[in-house]
Amino acid sequence: MRQCVTPKHIFGTSYVHTPAAVVYSGAMSKNASRGDGPRTVPNPYAGHPDYRCFGCDPDNPTGLKLEFAIEGRRVISHWQPRADLEGYPGVTHGGILATLADEVAAWYIHAVLGTAGMTRELSVTYHAPALAEEGPFRVEAAAVEEGPKSALIEVTISGRSGTLFCTARCSFAVFSEAVARRRLDFPGREAFRPVD
Repeated sequence: MRQCVTPKHIFGTSYVHTPAAVVYSGAMSKNASRGDGPRTVPNPYAGHPDYRCFGCDPDNPTGLKLEFAIEGRRVISHWQPRADLEGYPGVTHGGILATLADEVAAWYIHAVLGTAGMTRELSVTYHAPALAEEGPFRVEAAAVEEGPKSALIEVTISGRSGTLFCTARCSFAVFSEAVARRRLDFPGREAFRPVD
């Protein structure tokens, strides 16, 4: 049956970005400039008996329960921090931030590219402590590079006040839709069509 959207990671070299260099955070999308807001991306895996993804299964009791929206060519999620996922008291663990970034990047592959892939490399630069009191966090993914067999997705995670907590670069092996359907039980691009 379906494999988890977030496979094992290979951590690579960090990419250094200062908060001022991040162009995706707060920028308006093509849809937003026309007055359209984010559109909800349905989760076609929800309710499947073999579906237990830590990142996006709404029924996983220990999971992050992420939901997604698409705005232009960006995928966005808002996530409320939890005390059981802290490192230092009141600070969300860096590994959880990396997982949030990887999951939203994977949903970029689903919702924007219309297929599935596997994480090849994940690199995170932490800019500020992710204070739980800054929740809900905004997680935003946009492509830096897209190709038929690979994609480089940049993800930013910010707090409610706009504080940039981290920037991640996620390199993906991207499969054709036919291969994704055969190997990963991908339900097809139409299953991720945003709800207006």
